[in-house]
Amino acid sequence: MSTPSLYIREKTPEGAWRYRRIKEGRGVKTGDQTGPFFTRPFVNGKQIWKTLDAQTFKEAKEEAGQLTAAIDAQSKGLTVAEAELLTNANRIPIKTAVDTYLEQKRGKAKKTSAQYRLTLNEFIEALGGKVRFLDEITEQVLRRYKNYMVDQGFAGKTIDTRLNIVFFLLKKNGVKARVPRDEMPTVEDEPAVPYTDEELKRLFAEMDEEEGIRYKFFLGTGCRDKEVTFAAWSDIDFDKKAYHVRRKEDASFTPKSHESRDIPLPDSLVVLLRARRKNAPHDRWIFVNEEGRPDNHFLRKLKRIAKRAGLNCGQCRTTITEGKYDKKKRIEVSCKDRPVCEHFYLHRFRKTCATRWHEAGVPVRTIQVWLGHKNLETTMIYLGVTDTEKLRGHINAAFGD
Repeated sequence: MSTPSLYIREKTPEGAWRYRRIKEGRGVKTGDQTGPFFTRPFVNGKQIWKTLDAQTFKEAKEEAGQLTAAIDAQSKGLTVAEAELLTNANRIPIKTAVDTYLEQKRGKAKKTSAQYRLTLNEFIEALGGKVRFLDEITEQVLRRYKNYMVDQGFAGKTIDTRLNIVFFLLKKNGVKARVPRDEMPTVEDEPAVPYTDEELKRLFAEMDEEEGIRYKFFLGTGCRDKEVTFAAWSDIDFDKKAYHVRRKEDASFTPKSHESRDIPLPDSLVVLLRARRKNAPHDRWIFVNEEGRPDNHFLRKLKRIAKRAGLNCGQCRTTITEGKYDKKKRIEVSCKDRPVCEHFYLHRFRKTCATRWHEAGVPVRTIQVWLGHKNLETTMIYLGVTDTEKLRGHINAAFGD
């Protein structure tokens, strides 16, 4: 059922009355229009003029829609509710599609599932009940959702991620609507910046024995944080000097892309793990917190270590929450005196490991498998530029120095 047009009556210079259709569309203001309003529904195949009671454009639009629905239902010998039910019988409500999609993605990592749920529920909320069915989602609807996120102050990368989650939902249901590529937010690829030898030297100098083995595990395996969190002794093959990354259903851990893989361990790390195994803090997990559960606060601790090592740049500013319960408050802090420097994060260990493998001559395809990447293009992003000082001899040789 098409949305009915609205009209107002105006006097011509000759003194005659005429109906003028109210234009609608992007950039056209209709909020200042006042009644009386008119519409022209079809009754028994003919259009007739009907005067509406509403005095604002929005109310008139709703009244005209209800009137059209009632006339259409009457022509079929049905009530409005019965007619709507018949019309929408083969249409998929967005809420139903979202619930089904989330159920299908339930096997993904908890963090990923939570992101999907948050995004898709927010998408429904942003539609404001004006779009109820999948077949109503158009390029313009998606564009409005994008603008909604812009107005909320979301970063370009966040907007891109959430739009793509909605696109996944639509693709799954055969809906082809998309925001044109040239209108998608610009997202700059994060350059691969490995830790320098000096940074690593100063970081590890500030670590105690417990901290040292944890971050050497990150550096020596190139693993993601959850892959370190749920590393178990049964995953370590001391004979082959390898770490087997695999799912642990009882702990709700699934490797990204659902792919298990074997990662070679450097001899120095194997030595540390053998020594730790003799007095393991837990019979299953390699790294645990004070409660004996898999540790998951590696990033927070790394930033504290960087602060102790005097490596903070002093320029980073961010907002944090301090206090408890009703005394919580948001304050802006600087990495001059707080452990919040954005230059120290876990993924830099992953990039450092990948870069070292590459510099040592390991084939890129092999590095791709060890990192657990589906696409080679992703692996290439992880390969940082070799430290210039390491190449000083090659640079001088190029000029005969």
